[in-house]
Amino acid sequence: ALYTHIRIFAYDDIGKPMQKTGFKQKTDFLKILAHPTRLMILEELARGIKCVNDIEELLDVRQPNVSQHLAMLRHGGLVDFNQKGKKRCYFLTKPELIKTIVNEVNKIRR
Repeated sequence: ALYTHIRIFAYDDIGKPMQKTGFKQKTDFLKILAHPTRLMILEELARGIKCVNDIEELLDVRQPNVSQHLAMLRHGGLVDFNQKGKKRCYFLTKPELIKTIVNEVNKIRR
């Protein structure tokens, strides 16, 4: 092979090499989004507050699976909930960010 090592550098606006700081957080955020069920949940929550059973019915996904995905979204700081008795109703913590992401992702059609 002609090249045994290839280095890829990212540069900031003024041409200096960018630091790796922050990229872990960014990739963790993208990993949270990188699942069809979580994207569907976010899309539904962009339309308004939904309880777990509502999400289960809308997405035709079993409750334990919905709860698992909601926990990941909550851990990532994208959703939170209000509790009414035994019902947990979820909402977006960053609605404008999520609506922008959902709108952009929806433009991708294959």
